[in-house]
Amino acid sequence: MKKYLGFIAAAFLLIEGVGAGSAIAGGKYGAVATGPGGAYGWAYNFDNGEDAKAYALSACEGSCTEVVTFSNGCAAVAKGGGYFGWAAAGDEATAKNNALGYCGDSSCAIQVWACTDH
Repeated sequence: MKKYLGFIAAAFLLIEGVGAGSAIAGGKYGAVATGPGGAYGWAYNFDNGEDAKAYALSACEGSCTEVVTFSNGCAAVAKGGGYFGWAAAGDEATAKNNALGYCGDSSCAIQVWACTDH
């Protein structure tokens, strides 16, 4: 059940982050993506979320899926022990701490993070 709680919480953050980012004119956008075997990609300081997402997925070292897009802030992904969690926040430390908290296992570690120049 813990695996799914992180997903639900992160999905809420994704929706909140995208909604807030869309309302900010002239914002900078980013995305982080992860995949099997530790593959990851990231993007930051793009003019729109779609370009950030496309770049993060293309920069991935394997078969990644989008994890989170964000604007004017940071995002982080944590994995460990078969668990995962991700978060978007206004600063790097909060994004990382929240991702680790949503991951919910003592072996969780930050796999990838990115921040825009807010």
